[in-house]
Amino acid sequence: MIGQTLEHYRILKKLGAGGMGEVYLAEDQRLHRKIALKVLPQRLESNPERRVRFDREARAIAALNHPNIVTIHSLEHSNDVHFITMEFVEGKTLSRLIPKKGMELNRLLELGLSLADAVGAAHGKKIIHRDLKPDNIMVNVDGQLKILDFGLAKLKEEFSSVPVKSEDTTADLSTEDGRILGTVSYMSPEQAEGKRVDSRSDIFSLGIVLYQMATGKRPFKGESKNSVISSILRDSPPSVTDLNKNLPRHLGRIIKRCLMKNPDRRYRDAKELYNEVLELKEEVDSGETQAVKVTRVTPKGEKNKQILYVGIGVVAVLAVAAAIYFFTNPERWGETRSDPLKTYLTPITFGAVTEASPSLSPDGKMVVYVTSETGNSDIYLQRVGGRKTVNLTEDSLDKDYQPAYSPDGERIVFRSERGGGGIFVMEAMGESVRRLTHVGYHPAWSPDGNQIVYATLGFYDPRTRQGTSQLWTVDLQTGDKQRVFAGDAVQPHWSPHGYRIAYWAVQEGSGQRDLWTIPARGGEPAPVTEDAATDWNPVWSPDGRFLYFVSDQGGIMNIYRIPIEEETGEVRGPSQLVTAGIGEGGMLSISGDGTRIAYMVFSGTSNLQKVSFNTRKEILEGKPTWITEGSARLVSPAVSPDGELITYTSGGNQEDIFVMRADGTDPRRLTEDLEKDRFPNWSPDGARIAFYSDRGGSYDIWTVKPDGSELRQITDTPGQDLTGPVWSPDGKRIAAVLDDRTTLLFQPGIPWKERNPENLPPWSEKGGVFFVYSWSPDGKWLGGITLGSDGVFAGFTVYNLETGRYEMLTEGEPFVDIAGGPYWLGDNDRLVVSTDRKIFLVYRKTKKFREIYSAAPNRIYLTGTSKDGRTIYFISNSFQADIWMVELK
Repeated sequence: MIGQTLEHYRILKKLGAGGMGEVYLAEDQRLHRKIALKVLPQRLESNPERRVRFDREARAIAALNHPNIVTIHSLEHSNDVHFITMEFVEGKTLSRLIPKKGMELNRLLELGLSLADAVGAAHGKKIIHRDLKPDNIMVNVDGQLKILDFGLAKLKEEFSSVPVKSEDTTADLSTEDGRILGTVSYMSPEQAEGKRVDSRSDIFSLGIVLYQMATGKRPFKGESKNSVISSILRDSPPSVTDLNKNLPRHLGRIIKRCLMKNPDRRYRDAKELYNEVLELKEEVDSGETQAVKVTRVTPKGEKNKQILYVGIGVVAVLAVAAAIYFFTNPERWGETRSDPLKTYLTPITFGAVTEASPSLSPDGKMVVYVTSETGNSDIYLQRVGGRKTVNLTEDSLDKDYQPAYSPDGERIVFRSERGGGGIFVMEAMGESVRRLTHVGYHPAWSPDGNQIVYATLGFYDPRTRQGTSQLWTVDLQTGDKQRVFAGDAVQPHWSPHGYRIAYWAVQEGSGQRDLWTIPARGGEPAPVTEDAATDWNPVWSPDGRFLYFVSDQGGIMNIYRIPIEEETGEVRGPSQLVTAGIGEGGMLSISGDGTRIAYMVFSGTSNLQKVSFNTRKEILEGKPTWITEGSARLVSPAVSPDGELITYTSGGNQEDIFVMRADGTDPRRLTEDLEKDRFPNWSPDGARIAFYSDRGGSYDIWTVKPDGSELRQITDTPGQDLTGPVWSPDGKRIAAVLDDRTTLLFQPGIPWKERNPENLPPWSEKGGVFFVYSWSPDGKWLGGITLGSDGVFAGFTVYNLETGRYEMLTEGEPFVDIAGGPYWLGDNDRLVVSTDRKIFLVYRKTKKFREIYSAAPNRIYLTGTSKDGRTIYFISNSFQADIWMVELK
């Protein structure tokens, strides 16, 4: 056609050709300007449907008025030739401008914004490109980006007559679901499978283009068309920050989200992508966001060699600086200020649901946390300062929680209940989930990202946590596990240079909640705190100079830090207040530069309810009624045998024993002191209340009358903790647990030194412990829960006092949340239990159970039944939690 004329357009030369048409450079002889002229192939001229589509889509693209989209001038027809005239862009294709190692960051962001903005404008008009690639993107002589052939990818001929010779070729394959349209190397997974596509398919293609701009390489490759498609469907390419260390991590996360296999996890459209890239560019321009910095850990053997190369002048400068620091720093003698640091507090989440367990990305720009917005416990991703969220675990029907970012920000480790529970790891956008262990809670990364440390027990409230938890590590590559500490330890956190692991524990004998550190490979623990306060949630500062933690040492929970020697665990001074009044909160996470701390703040109530139970029909009658209402928190309430009174422990910093009337009125305090008084339980005649307390040093069993008189210690176990008293129905024995290891029975009416307590056998050959909750009316059975030797909840269990054998009522699953009960229903066969939001009826003989009540969305905790089994009592917990951030100035 060169030299020919179509109407008043003279063809000058051919610019390109493909299944979608032939493109020529032409001269508009009326306006005397150069244009691009695209001709519908003659082999498609006889296809009426193709001509209609050609005309319709050309008009749609012409309606797009955007500086980064090539302008269509006219749609014309001459001598059976259909053609489009459009703006001629003089310049180079993007594919020719991308260096082998990727583009400079500012230029990448500038072109990426133009690209996303243009595609976003098309998406706003319900137009999908379906063939975005560097060869379809021009950059003119002025550096302005222009997208070509927008929307015309749909017009490829149905079956290509040209064999596919490389992965760059535009392919058109037939499938049962539809035609595969587009260039193989830049297809989305749904496009490659011939499925219906929407704007999110363009997002995937944009992700591939951005990946190539960032690294100089395409993320999906292969020797043939089919192998490239296989790579698109299955492979997860390395992060762009692994290939180009000069890029910020957040760019890697943006591109990774574009390349998610599941369209629901990508950006909804290009406008949303544009906003993310724009925020990143603004941060880069302001200097707030920097590229990834690679830190090399110098082997000790090389340090002395390197020192030889340090100039005398540099040494002198360092010496002067050290002297200035020494004589001006108020902490030079190991002192710390008692006033809080200069901080700025800001909320991160604002949802009506509970948002908990935050983990900041190393750059402090992203946060993952746990919420039950969908009715399940899922892990969400959110930009700090943003409001949009991404559900990273929406494909899981089980609870996922306790997430933690890896040191490079590319992976997330978390606890999940899927498949029976354990520790799992996934990539930062939720893909490639794999199991590491079948047990464990509160996982934390080693600084090199190769190992995970975890505790064998979780907890809900640091003040009331029970059980003995061990510390273990697991290697991510080999799966090898190593026990670090066999004593009590929870919520571990690895020090930044790998020397030690911090944790908190309940001290035997005193019941104190204190902080400790231990060598990462095991060894002798070193104490960090030793006081009456509840000290928990230790987190190392990124430089290893401080250990941040949460404590109620000032009366309410606050964030503190304490100076520490990372390598030895030696404390270098008193603790320092970081925040003044975070209320009930914790679960700290610190950014990589140590300037941002994310934490959870929660508020809530724990009120008592009761509901009538028809013991014959085995159904609830009527709706539950409130016994208490308000902001007070009730812990472990128990109803008197005659049903007239209720005893309970007050929640909060001061734990005392109270009684009130059965309707919730007239509360009276029976104990009033700083000691911890817990788990009150009525004697069968209602004359005494047994509870455990640390008022004698270690936890022992005490009794008091309902009027507050005759407070007496009835056990004496110095250096050991005896907890959880439960009376037998005749009042002649009490069951309790010694040091969370052994269940024993003793007679309360005999002096302690004259008693010979009966120790129950371990519930399994591997050990473990049985915690008693109730005694059957005939006195022959104990009902309770069992924990394995690793501290993991095993299930609801009964113990036959005549045969000395345990019987499992239920296995651990599905009872993996807060377990309440079991409590007997006025006979010796039926019991009720609760887990999380539901109450179940359980039959001792058949081991069958069925749901009888759901309190969703509130969490409940079963606390007992009336003597005749016709009333069931439970705590209803209503909590609201948000994620906040403190910035250190």
